[in-house]
Amino acid sequence: MKKILCLLLVLALIAGAAFAGGSSEAAGGAKVTRIKLASQYAVDHFTTKMLYEFAQTVEDQTNGMVNVTVYPAGQLGDYTQIYDELRQGSIDMANISIPGQYDQRLDICYVHYLAMNYEEAEKIYKPGSELCKIVDELHNAQGVKFLGFCLEGFGQFGLTKMPTDPKDPRKPKNLLLRCPPINVFRETADDQGWQTITIPYAELYTALQTKIAEGVTGLPAQILYNNYSDVIKVVIRANNFYENTSYLFSKKVWDKLTPEYQKIFQDAATELSMKTLAAGKENDDKYIQLMKDSPNMQVIELTDAELKVWADQARKVTWPRMEKQLTKELVDRLLKSY
Repeated sequence: MKKILCLLLVLALIAGAAFAGGSSEAAGGAKVTRIKLASQYAVDHFTTKMLYEFAQTVEDQTNGMVNVTVYPAGQLGDYTQIYDELRQGSIDMANISIPGQYDQRLDICYVHYLAMNYEEAEKIYKPGSELCKIVDELHNAQGVKFLGFCLEGFGQFGLTKMPTDPKDPRKPKNLLLRCPPINVFRETADDQGWQTITIPYAELYTALQTKIAEGVTGLPAQILYNNYSDVIKVVIRANNFYENTSYLFSKKVWDKLTPEYQKIFQDAATELSMKTLAAGKENDDKYIQLMKDSPNMQVIELTDAELKVWADQARKVTWPRMEKQLTKELVDRLLKSY
């Protein structure tokens, strides 16, 4: 019986060391805080590479007293599972998309034309902005600490054929557009004259190939070019949505950190967010140019004045329609920030 009790004690200690926000003893008896950082992105994705740099920054600035281990490619579960574990405190930190199952107002991250160009994006998504304040409040109510946005690049329309009136969001397009299963995508596309259909992302390529869908909205240029260049023939550079995920911390773990460590994490995340914005622009420019150079693809560029028509139409027509989901208070706060 004593042997069994000893074995159970050892197993409990091992489990405790592996638990989120765990610690272990360094040389000299000091405690090293160990943080598990979950990401949905592939190992070779540019945002994952930046996470490893982030982890090194935190370790350096804490003199090795905080160790961040990155788990990319959904190793700890999909983004809905990871968010749930952040709430419970069984995962410490994450870079993931935001699921709306606990609060549909969190879909505010996906509202179209929060920014229509990179200058606006820097203002809208930077820490301390009205959007960040709103998102921080909503996450806080779920037991999650919001540190900032990971910004990948503007979403574009990728189409298998030329639509009617491609530059005017107020006229019918006569084309069946695939939207993600998120209300703000569908409502915006409906108001822009598209016929919309919801298809699981895993089935998107086949749907475009077989003409079940004739286009897709919301994907950045890099994904359109790398994954769909043989079926996409027309790209409208409408900058309708800025692809973003979020840097999040479990409140249960965050509250145990010292103020000094909290500041190090927040400052490093803020710097990381701004770096992703710059990298997102570089990626957009690179892959838009590759599409322009492709003999099989046509890129329709919009002038600043034409982009403003799209942005104004979304902000004045679609945003008020979202009050039922996002609440009038949050929509008014967004509108006021403009």
